[in-house]
Amino acid sequence: MNQLIKEVGLNLKPGKYIIAVSGGIDSVVLLDLLSKKTGLKLIVAHFDHGIRSNSKQDRLFVEELSKDYKLPFHYKSVQLGKDASELVAREARYSFLFEICESEQALGVITAHHKDDVIETAIFNLIRGSGRKGISSLDSSGKLRRPLLKITKDEIMAYAKQNDIVWREDQSNKDLKYSRNLIRHKLSSQKKSKNFLNLTQHI
Repeated sequence: MNQLIKEVGLNLKPGKYIIAVSGGIDSVVLLDLLSKKTGLKLIVAHFDHGIRSNSKQDRLFVEELSKDYKLPFHYKSVQLGKDASELVAREARYSFLFEICESEQALGVITAHHKDDVIETAIFNLIRGSGRKGISSLDSSGKLRRPLLKITKDEIMAYAKQNDIVWREDQSNKDLKYSRNLIRHKLSSQKKSKNFLNLTQHI
């Protein structure tokens, strides 16, 4: 197993954390990794945006997953609608996560953002004209912890395969009307190019 994968979560202080689990491969792999670390008391949190008609199935899946790991589970369901922007969805999700963090007196919120997300966010922010500051905007800071930032999507997928991890696919991740999905699609088709490799080495 990749050494970086083994080290995920080692820099987290012992204590209680809220871990955001959507049901997708990234967050389910992170949950499995952190559940094996000593000293961490995890509380699973799931936010149903109400953007997809079948999103309730994600919540039920994560709820069962929490039972399997014998972890407390919190969720919130809203109806943002299929036309909700990425910004509105993100703000609603983080508001919920930090509400739970405060009520549970947890040390912080943990999300499953990984190295590929860093690259996508850097490109997204540059397109929006945020300049050099936007390149490093996705990071761990304060009460928001992101232990997978040095891990690539390919490494996450390899871990899932090796450990028989089961997850749910979010079909909205394939919808190219969202700018981030379009960036992800373009990057995926160029992953083996020299330019992509050079970019990943500097992030």
